[in-house]
Amino acid sequence: MSVEVSLFSFLAGMGLSFGLGRMLQVLLRPSRRRPDPRMLLLILLAFALRAGSLTAQSLWRDEVDALRFGRDLSREIAEAFRQGDRAGWERVAAILTRPGFNGPLYFIGLFQWVSLAGDSEFALRFPSVWLGTLAVALGFALFRRYLPAPAARLTAWFLATAPFLVWYGQEAKMYALLVFLFLAAWGAQEAARRDPQGWVEAALWLLLGLYSHILFALFLPAFLALIGIRKGWPWKALIGATAAGLLLLIADLPLLRWQIRQVLQWDGGIHPICGETGFPRVAPWDGLEMVAWGAAVGVWSGFPSWGLLPLSAWMILGVLAGRVSRRVRGVLTLWALSPWALLSMLSLCRPLFVERYLIAAMPAWFALAAIGWDRIPGRVQRAMALALVLAPMTMGLWAQSATPIKSDFRSAARIVAAGYRPGELILFHIGYIQYVFDYYFRQPYEGAWAPATNFRTPEGKYRLGEAEVASRMAALVQGRKGVWLIYSEASMWDDRDLVRRWLEAHGQLTGRWVFQQVEVRRYALP
Repeated sequence: MSVEVSLFSFLAGMGLSFGLGRMLQVLLRPSRRRPDPRMLLLILLAFALRAGSLTAQSLWRDEVDALRFGRDLSREIAEAFRQGDRAGWERVAAILTRPGFNGPLYFIGLFQWVSLAGDSEFALRFPSVWLGTLAVALGFALFRRYLPAPAARLTAWFLATAPFLVWYGQEAKMYALLVFLFLAAWGAQEAARRDPQGWVEAALWLLLGLYSHILFALFLPAFLALIGIRKGWPWKALIGATAAGLLLLIADLPLLRWQIRQVLQWDGGIHPICGETGFPRVAPWDGLEMVAWGAAVGVWSGFPSWGLLPLSAWMILGVLAGRVSRRVRGVLTLWALSPWALLSMLSLCRPLFVERYLIAAMPAWFALAAIGWDRIPGRVQRAMALALVLAPMTMGLWAQSATPIKSDFRSAARIVAAGYRPGELILFHIGYIQYVFDYYFRQPYEGAWAPATNFRTPEGKYRLGEAEVASRMAALVQGRKGVWLIYSEASMWDDRDLVRRWLEAHGQLTGRWVFQQVEVRRYALP
């Protein structure tokens, strides 16, 4: 690893450690409240839930992409610095704002971690484990300021055990980081009530979030709303807030230009950019249901449809009739729902709605639900209501750790490794999945990408007909006695199934293995 990249990661790590240490020192300074030993046990439980089943699921393509992108971007940064200081920093700015990389800062940081810890499944995912665990402690330290003690503890329980947060606390992606960064920004904002320099730290956390995922900008209105969660700001703090806002705006300008160009265009006036993105179109209310399901059950779809209702009912009760002030409930409601509303508006023109993009709103969902639960009269009634919420959550946690949900390339690579012979061809039905396969299949082989047949002309006709696909397939397998077909998400690139049909017609199927979202077929050719 180059000296420039090592120095970059060292300075970034020192800066983050200093800012985080100072923020936690202010948040957790001794107070009149006695420490709650149950919170330590809850934090240990949060860590155990994430680390205990960390490798239960195979890596999927986005996680392997995070490793690849981090490696490639880090090498580009090292090369940029060899061009000279000014050219190097200009190149770094261009790399961090490159379209198509939603979270360049996370990718670069992940690669620095992997350079030290290795690229095993456990090592790749471990940063998300400790970020998710730290978010539990940070969330409790913040919510206990504004919620009754039982509601604050229940919110911390949800942060520790909610299947959605556990799932993304076990993934080599930036989503656990986004939750932590938003809570860290709120914590720095709280510290700014006593020390205006806290605003600078808040701007730092928000800036890290913006450069870790482009759609983190959806949470800026929620952060601004949190300023009003408590009355009585001193004028010095307001001056610090203004200065930090200007700092954030200036530092975000390179990224802002890209963000605006993704949604707006100038053509005799300002117009939204519409078109397909590869994501399905999701109606706003369907999107809200997806977020509610994630909060209540997680990513598992096997639980009965009523699973989202108890937690949603709690949340509505918390919004309308909680035992905390209307100001607090209003701010939490805006935090919970404004990112969904903004993403739904964007998706009306360009489909972008994916519930994981809204993960930093989950703490507010759980806080409102805890407020609603605290409003239920009677211990027996509250215990029964709690059981109704914990049932789908517990089943979701079990399913995530015990059943394959992600595409199982680990098993697919193991099967191929056991039967592959030199000279055989490994054919990837969607070429992009080769990167995931290569992560697990760490031995030499001959591979190729099958033709992508879904591309169409503006008139809607397929660009590749069956005859041309047949010609390309014959050229790919020429001289081969055996072909392994790695078959996953085939409809994305070949909805007519021309590749598999050609192999069925010209070869003999000698083996077929079906795994979660991945199928392996072996054909003998004449």
